[in-house]
Amino acid sequence: MSKYKLKKLVEALDLSEVDRFQQQRRKRVGRKGFKPSSYLKAWMLQHLLGIPSERQLVPRLEDEPELRRLCKFSRVPCRSAFCRARKRLGLKGIEHLFDWLVQKAKSIGLVNARIVAMDSTDYEAYCKGKKKLNLRSDQDARWGYSTLRGRVFGYKAHYICDTEAELPLAMMVLPANRHDSEAFAPVFKKLLGHFVAGIQKFLADCAYDALEIRKALHDIKAVIARNGRGKFESETPKDPDYRKRVAIERINSRAKIELGLDNLKMSGLWAASFHATIVMCSMLYAAIGSKLAGFTDWRSIVNLR
Repeated sequence: MSKYKLKKLVEALDLSEVDRFQQQRRKRVGRKGFKPSSYLKAWMLQHLLGIPSERQLVPRLEDEPELRRLCKFSRVPCRSAFCRARKRLGLKGIEHLFDWLVQKAKSIGLVNARIVAMDSTDYEAYCKGKKKLNLRSDQDARWGYSTLRGRVFGYKAHYICDTEAELPLAMMVLPANRHDSEAFAPVFKKLLGHFVAGIQKFLADCAYDALEIRKALHDIKAVIARNGRGKFESETPKDPDYRKRVAIERINSRAKIELGLDNLKMSGLWAASFHATIVMCSMLYAAIGSKLAGFTDWRSIVNLR
């Protein structure tokens, strides 16, 4: 990806609304600092460019003036400045960015939520020092089970996606030991905040095969695999649209391989939620920026290295 295309992508999407929201939340005390949007752009570009952590992000900003200008930094902030910015924003601030990006994607016709799918993806907790000796250094993380990895000590990102656009629409993070069905109600409520009508089908695997979930969907057609409950094999729905559930697997792959979801560098549920949300925000940011800049398909430029 050329520097020209990266510049077009960033300049196509104005984040001034996020700055206004943050100003309403916090009364400024002391000298004027950088805008929240500058830090948010830096974090999202960190994931899009494959920069592993803020420790590597700061020298990258120092070495590349063009990257610094894209983030609208007049000088390079230190690592502690990024930490303070993260605390000021909080989960409410980063969730507002996610919701704003979803609304923006909806307004430009990038997503329509006609057919949605729900699933979760696990990622390991950050453990200081030698991993084998400090597996429990994160007080909020829990042991969970992954069909691909086996036992995992960490968290799960639960989200609902648009199967046609392959983009997340609502999400939350829980410890890895929490069952997928427990996240349905809060995540589905967030989805309805963006799409009151127009959802036709809800796709999910057998982990969401519960009477309460089917009742909560009301007029939305539930295309959910039947859970065998250990007595017989799970039954795959015969609905032809069920194959579109693969879209959420693609999102999992992009989040982990391209955007660094597995590379958590902070401890605690709060930090794990912030990390997963900014990863999904970077995915939406790339998709919306590409659409506004006139690129053919955002999926081909998620990897901007």
